[in-house]
Amino acid sequence: MRLLLDEGFPSPPGFRPESVDATVEVVALRQFNPSLTGSSIPDWYLYLRADEAGFDALVTHDWHQSEQMEELWTLSRTNLSVVTWRRSIGDPIREWGQLLAYLPEIRRMISEHGPSIVFLPSPRLDRNSIKKASEMLGRFASNSGISNQQVRHQARQIVQDELSSRDELGRYRDWL
Repeated sequence: MRLLLDEGFPSPPGFRPESVDATVEVVALRQFNPSLTGSSIPDWYLYLRADEAGFDALVTHDWHQSEQMEELWTLSRTNLSVVTWRRSIGDPIREWGQLLAYLPEIRRMISEHGPSIVFLPSPRLDRNSIKKASEMLGRFASNSGISNQQVRHQARQIVQDELSSRDELGRYRDWL
């Protein structure tokens, strides 16, 4: 999959997404064609040039492109997809992390549905995304039908036996 990064998308020096996924090629717009950067270039023209160069998708922060008639009309006549976010993230680590994490799904969706505008969800955690290990241990005990104290004792014994077999019991004695 060939991705063209819009000029506002971060392109850290030395970061090569291809080292994480060999099936993707990522090119920054300024590397592809520096004359296409700048506010005077309409987005629909970028679509034409990207499609002509064989890119599969343009990755951009500018989700407003999906609400402009000339951009939509041009996209509908190309084989190019657009990958964007409904909400700006403003954090290059999150943007890259999410793009890489969703890449297999992006690829699948485009393969199944053809050229499309792919809106990635906001990378946000809510209260259901975090649990305390001690609370989960209590739930484990309840689900197992044994007391919390028994579960803790059994777990401690397993860890202690393993550390002993590794001859590291003394190293972690205060921790146990």
